[in-house]
Amino acid sequence: MTATSPTEAFTDVRRYGTVLIGAGLVGLVAGVLALVYPGVTLLALALIAGINLVVLGALSLADAFGGEQDTTARVLCAVMGVLGIIAGLVVMRRPGESLLALLVVVGIWLVVSGIVDFVRAVANVQNRALRMLGAIADVVLGILILALPDLSLGTLAVLIGLSFVVRGAIAIVRGFHLRRAADEIPAEPVPA
Repeated sequence: MTATSPTEAFTDVRRYGTVLIGAGLVGLVAGVLALVYPGVTLLALALIAGINLVVLGALSLADAFGGEQDTTARVLCAVMGVLGIIAGLVVMRRPGESLLALLVVVGIWLVVSGIVDFVRAVANVQNRALRMLGAIADVVLGILILALPDLSLGTLAVLIGLSFVVRGAIAIVRGFHLRRAADEIPAEPVPA
């Protein structure tokens, strides 16, 4: 097993930070669109939600294979990644299905994702408060969506939009923290 040089660590951390920022921006845009246009059709909302779930699932998988150090956290990230991608594909494959199906898929994903993020926040000191905030927001919004299935499409769009904005903002902040940390990694000494 080869040791990672500081330059390789810098590149990996910086690249992962950039991926987080990009995924956060996608989530933020999806959330803002859902908030600005709450009267959007189920088809458009389902596609926005489905795309965002796939992106967030892929981000969780990336976290499982590169971001987390703890084995339990890696497994939780991998499970959340797979569930997010499956939920996103289901939502995108059946965008014209009933609002109840969309509510259930998104609501369950938000609750499970929030619980996993909360467990990860307890296990990891880094960005604990930020992760707990996002986790609590996801659980509360997921429970609201599941508890009130007769919500109008506009209200659903606002709840989903709020969740995506919070998750997107958290991903962006984490990405900038990682990029800043990468800048602090000492450079490899040049051989004389």
